[in-house]
Amino acid sequence: MRELSLFTGAGGGLLGTKLLGWTHCGYVEWNEYCQRVIAARIRDGLLDNAPIFGDIDAFINQGFASSYKGMVDVVTGGFPCQPYSAAGRQRGENDPKDRWPATREVIRQVRPKFCLLENVPRLISLGYLGKVLGDLAEMGFNAEWGVISAAAAGADHVRERLWIFAYTDSAQCEGRGLSGRVRQEYAYACRSTWWKDQPMPDGVDDGVADRLERLKAIGNGQCSITAASAWEILSERAQRNYAPT
Repeated sequence: MRELSLFTGAGGGLLGTKLLGWTHCGYVEWNEYCQRVIAARIRDGLLDNAPIFGDIDAFINQGFASSYKGMVDVVTGGFPCQPYSAAGRQRGENDPKDRWPATREVIRQVRPKFCLLENVPRLISLGYLGKVLGDLAEMGFNAEWGVISAAAAGADHVRERLWIFAYTDSAQCEGRGLSGRVRQEYAYACRSTWWKDQPMPDGVDDGVADRLERLKAIGNGQCSITAASAWEILSERAQRNYAPT
């Protein structure tokens, strides 16, 4: 699977898709600190050597999105949740920070076989999930979705997230079930004391600015094993429900 990652952040989700054996073909992330983290992980060999793009609007308007048509199998992205989060102003689609329209445009231009999208569960109660699913349907995608938490993998924090797995009829959605490596990592995470060994973060006014950037990147990021498991769980469900027209 060849992946184009949108709103990559510090790469937590990418480490999850590495568990699935995917190849990273491009990263779109506007935050400079997160870009440096991605570049460092590429140098480490943990992520694949691929272009790092900035703002998603420039990625679209400068023709980079269309250049990926036919080059990738899956587009992933946790489009920013501030317009829908209980911690934000809750303006929804009226918030200029709503990045679903840009995400939709990238998907429209790239035409991948699959998408794996992530956001806060409030998309459901606010009714915006219906718009996302409707837009995906108009572009020819079927979809499965569910709320999956980091706590399900043994984390000491809940971090519930809405995950959407979208696929085209032409993809002939193949159920995978939990792959051996993902199943092993998931079992390890659930029974391990690793989570309990992690120090609690200091207050937001402690430390230097670089530390604050780290905390923000972690707070906005995805739990790697949850991302991998979301793909496996929802793709398996799609296989059971798959009924090509």
